Amino acid sequence: MKKIITLMTFDLNINLKSFELKSGKIDIKNFLNLNNDIADSIKHLCSFSHYVNFAETIVEGMQICGKINYVFNHRRFAQSLKYLQEKNQTKWSGYFTYIDKIDSLTFHAPKFELLKK
Repeated sequence: MKKIITLMTFDLNINLKSFELKSGKIDIKNFLNLNNDIADSIKHLCSFSHYVNFAETIVEGMQICGKINYVFNHRRFAQSLKYLQEKNQTKWSGYFTYIDKIDSLTFHAPKFELLKK
């Protein structure tokens, strides 16, 4: 019996123009406007370039890199990525892939339009 592969890979980067946080902790769910399912799935793949300026944390960039053996709503995820870049007037670079038993899809930044493999 053939094993069904579900996989998502991420190689995404965004530079932010002095995005300020009042707390030192970045909540990925709120930061990217994600639901709990997607936020929990990718939080271990997220990293930030930041520094502390007085009482505020200044986030200069974010990376989402790695893979998960799980798939989630790729349309909702792409919508959240686009929302962050529009809100901060910047652009993502890179891509993410979505592979399940039916589809093998690649979404390239910054528009995250579907490119079939």
